[in-house]
Amino acid sequence: MIIEYQAINKSGTIVADTLSAENLSQAQAELSRRGLTPVRINPRGKTVFGKGGILNLPAWLSGPFSSTAPAEAKKASRNEVAFFTSQLAIMLETGTPVAASLEAIEKQFASAKNKRHWCVLVGQMHQHVEEGGTLASATAQYPKVFDPIYTSMISAGESTGNLTKILNRLADVSRQSDRLRHKLISAMIYPVLLSIICLVVTIVLTFFVLPRFADIFVEMKVTLPRTTKTMLAISALVRQNMLIAVVLISAVTGSIVFWLRSQRGRRFIARTSLKIPIIGELITSLIIARILRMLGLLVESSVPLLESLKLTINSTRHYLYCHLIGEMHESVLQGQSMHEVMSHSRLVPPSIAQMVQTGENNGKIGRVMTMLADYLDDRNEIRISTMTSIMEPVILIFMGLIVGTLVISLVLPLFDLSRIS
Repeated sequence: MIIEYQAINKSGTIVADTLSAENLSQAQAELSRRGLTPVRINPRGKTVFGKGGILNLPAWLSGPFSSTAPAEAKKASRNEVAFFTSQLAIMLETGTPVAASLEAIEKQFASAKNKRHWCVLVGQMHQHVEEGGTLASATAQYPKVFDPIYTSMISAGESTGNLTKILNRLADVSRQSDRLRHKLISAMIYPVLLSIICLVVTIVLTFFVLPRFADIFVEMKVTLPRTTKTMLAISALVRQNMLIAVVLISAVTGSIVFWLRSQRGRRFIARTSLKIPIIGELITSLIIARILRMLGLLVESSVPLLESLKLTINSTRHYLYCHLIGEMHESVLQGQSMHEVMSHSRLVPPSIAQMVQTGENNGKIGRVMTMLADYLDDRNEIRISTMTSIMEPVILIFMGLIVGTLVISLVLPLFDLSRIS
């Protein structure tokens, strides 16, 4: 059958091609003979009714009929990937072979609740390694769980004999990234809850409380303040045209969401987010820290610099920084340095570019980038805590102004009623 594959050659470049083999084990042996490290191996077509059968299906349809087809893995959390990586690193550090380590982890997941998908996944990885495949080619079969950077680092670790060290690094990075993400989410929970409460209170007062007072004000012929008249007018307008208001709000919201998902909308958000005071600096620092950490880990794991830059581009979502890394790749390809591109860009602080230059001059660019990422992550955690402590009172004041305005709009006419009585 025809096998489609992606592999890493001796120069560290990913190549994609096809070859003819009877099974996956023969294909892996052929790739090893050619000096290629498999990253992804997929049969183009599989025979359902045995060799020479009458029905030949493409790989994406033949999965249910093949015992060797990878399980449909759902996207895993960073904690799960970090746990698997840590367990595998511990097993290998004690001298246990890769296949035996995967078998032990499979049994561990089998006894855990809600880990059935991991048990199946690790079991198929174990079978793949038992058949002669590499750990990198096994992880490459599950791109929703193990991204290309993870697979490339595993491949580099297997090639250099530093697999245990690289697995420990990957586990540390997964935990660090997960901790920072949870800190961001925790910092936003309180402001979001306050905003929701403010919105609910405003809706209840405007559309349920104010209309009931409106009849009393009209009956008593009270002179209403301008704020009260405005609130009553808005409430009456929306209640009388509720269907039109719902359709209009839905159309506007849908249009905004559609535009934000478009390329032009994403680029607008990407540019604008970096210009917001305080928040823009935090976003810039978070993106740079992630880029430096990925590059540092890949280079320290013996992945060639050009390949490291390509992988970093694919894992970076901000288009401005993707363009910057692309320029760095072209600069290195032409025999120049990365810091020259970084020093001429407004996206990178001068101090970061200077430190990268020092790392390039000393031949320790990977270590320098990892240290810079550690420093930026520590500073980002402090910034997030500071920003949260500032946002909470600001949102409370804003909420008080809105609700206070509505309450005053109700209370002022009541004072006039007391004078009349």
